[in-house]
Amino acid sequence: MISRDRGGRLTTSRRNFIKAGAVAGALTVNVNWPSVLAAQQTEGEKSMLFHLDFHVEYSAEMGQNDLFAVWAEEAGVALGAGVVVDLWKAVGERRVIVIANVESMEMLDQILLDLPIMQKMGQHVQVDVTALRTYEGFAADVKERVGR
Repeated sequence: MISRDRGGRLTTSRRNFIKAGAVAGALTVNVNWPSVLAAQQTEGEKSMLFHLDFHVEYSAEMGQNDLFAVWAEEAGVALGAGVVVDLWKAVGERRVIVIANVESMEMLDQILLDLPIMQKMGQHVQVDVTALRTYEGFAADVKERVGR
């Protein structure tokens, strides 16, 4: 069930989610749509949703503990950023998947440039960025076009 919180935002419990597969090349990504819906803007508020796929490598000179120190700092920033809708770490990989809700593409670019992991080892981090729209909005567009 999706409801509105005190601030008027759409929300749902973690148990009430639908996994919808989005295919990008050979990679299948599962998106937690109610969490994405929870990020919808309230009236008059601008927002853009992005899927961020971080692939992290590290140099031969950097030990695993050094990587973990940077990653621990990064985790604190990411969890407190206020733009993260949902965040996952892929098991067995140096990969983090984020759904972010930001005001503009420029804001997202600035955030990415300022992340500790990008400042300290950005040459070893690949971020794939995909703009998202809610499936609800897409479905409404499709319904409008049927029978034209």
